[in-house]
Amino acid sequence: MPTPQRLSFWLAAAIGLLPPAAQAQGELSEQDYFDTLPVVLTVSRLAQPIRETPGAVTVIDRKTIEALQVRDMAELLRLVPGYFVSGYNGANPIAVYHAPLDEFGIRNLLLIDGRPAYSSYYFGGTSRGLMSVDPQEVERVEVLRGANSAAYGANAMFGVINIVTRHTADTLGGSASVRVGAGGVRDGRVSLGLGDQDLSYRLSALRRSDDGLRGLFDNRQLNQLRLRVDASPDTSNEVEIDAGLSALRAGDGYSGDVGNPARTLQWRDWHVHGVWRRQLSDTEQLKLSLSATRESLRDRYDYEPVPGIVVDFSGVGRRLDAELQHQRSLSPELRLVWGVGLRHEEAQSRPLFYRDDALSFRESRLFGNLEWRPAPAWTVNGGLFLGHHSWTGGFATPRLMVNHQLGDDHTLRAGINRSLRTPSLFELAGDVRYDLGGETVGRTFAATGQVQPERMLSHELGYFGNLRALRMTVDVRVFRERMDGYIRSTDYRLPTPMLYTGSVVTDYSNTPGPKLSGLEYQWRWAPSPRTEVWLGQAFTRVHWPNASVGMPPQRSTTLALFQQWPNRLKLGLVLTERRAMSWLGVGLMPAPLRQADLHLSYPMRVGGTQVRAALTVRHLNGAQPLFESRFASPMSRRQVYASLDAEF
Repeated sequence: MPTPQRLSFWLAAAIGLLPPAAQAQGELSEQDYFDTLPVVLTVSRLAQPIRETPGAVTVIDRKTIEALQVRDMAELLRLVPGYFVSGYNGANPIAVYHAPLDEFGIRNLLLIDGRPAYSSYYFGGTSRGLMSVDPQEVERVEVLRGANSAAYGANAMFGVINIVTRHTADTLGGSASVRVGAGGVRDGRVSLGLGDQDLSYRLSALRRSDDGLRGLFDNRQLNQLRLRVDASPDTSNEVEIDAGLSALRAGDGYSGDVGNPARTLQWRDWHVHGVWRRQLSDTEQLKLSLSATRESLRDRYDYEPVPGIVVDFSGVGRRLDAELQHQRSLSPELRLVWGVGLRHEEAQSRPLFYRDDALSFRESRLFGNLEWRPAPAWTVNGGLFLGHHSWTGGFATPRLMVNHQLGDDHTLRAGINRSLRTPSLFELAGDVRYDLGGETVGRTFAATGQVQPERMLSHELGYFGNLRALRMTVDVRVFRERMDGYIRSTDYRLPTPMLYTGSVVTDYSNTPGPKLSGLEYQWRWAPSPRTEVWLGQAFTRVHWPNASVGMPPQRSTTLALFQQWPNRLKLGLVLTERRAMSWLGVGLMPAPLRQADLHLSYPMRVGGTQVRAALTVRHLNGAQPLFESRFASPMSRRQVYASLDAEF
């Protein structure tokens, strides 16, 4: 696919699927296409047209989400250049950007309506946060490809995924859906929306289950209940409240691995999130956000080689977060957004920390972004995030980005920024011991707490073109980045050996990090209002000073076609390919992976009910090996499933 011949064939095949009317010129005016360019909020916290943002952004809108009928949000991120979607099993799908340095996705910040949704427990992963989002309730996804600690602080090192859910006023009435198919796919969802433009509610419940990947014990069942309330008491105030419960039962581990055997774990999560916005004037706004999250994991098993020893990863994580943000236009050329925030996170687990009370940290923050237009063709964004972490101390992450518009249709970007990731509580204080008969006989982790944050310096050049005459947009990003203080596991020698594990245990320390460079682009073409073609590619090089830890594919490609025929039949076709790579914590992926997914849907009206029937074929090109590890070489499986949605 990456070769010019194969790419040309795919493009020709995609265009060949279009009906003659869709290929005709003149159905979509230049101004119509220009007006469809989105306004994004994620990059600087200011609403900015995509051509003026201080960074490269991929926006996936509601129309695209409906066309693809995805079951997990991670699947949707295959459309984003530079993102890799996999996981150490099918029950934990993850998406990472740039370099696959861990199996948890900890260097990408995940936000759901602005609420941090990474785990407070263990390493701070994002897979279950992504899994907890119902794609049918998502309005759009904004993905910043590149560091953004200047706006959001720690954990936004490789990028930000901001999932924006639908306003309840847009989902009034009832809805129900069911999905069944191969691979144990059994999904169901019901939703009820009540109210009007001033006060509206949405209550939804879903169940999602499948058998996972071929060759692994990774079946899963997710149950979820969610409530959202939107209120506008007057023209100056808006209130949004979101609350949810999730419960996951999932297979984990590998058959034949005594240290990580096949078993079933249980994960539960609840959250409450409130946002108040007050419009002080046409050019000034206040926003207050408060959220609370609690998650619990039950995962334990007997260690067969030593009867009486129990391996346990169970525990509880909690997060409280408060933030006040003020946005104001100081003049026609100058806009400012700034704010303060406080976050408290804690983890409680005797198996992981060898203590009964909770371990915690606090992080305070002050942030701001100034947008300055010194001339009509120039936009300068200066951002700064000042934070203080109760374990690792203070930090500052600045950004300076300059955009130059070459007319209305072409924009050049150039900038530099710093970002960081603070260590998780387990990396700071993990202490795993094993007791037998009241005596400690083994110890595998003993974090000394000396580890400091990872830091990265990024240089970026970019181009955004809106080729209105051709009904195309092009977004190109060229980057060079250097990570310092990469956190990795290292050996630590105990003063007194343990009976079963000896004297060498695992600690965490900062080591020289990789240098990354590359180019990525996304191209979108809308030859008619009913047709859209996406093409994205990423070319990445990683150099490790000592040894390779995680190596991305040197080239990855995604081609997507979205088509609606006059008879209302809709098609979504996504073709992806990535070269060989290695994913730390997952395994070696030596062979190129090619995946073709086909989605067909047909809307119709039955009496007073709007109904949509859909058919999805994942891995249309057949099963392929996904990765190789010591105990497993799982295969993808061709999945065919049908769904039926009804709105009444």
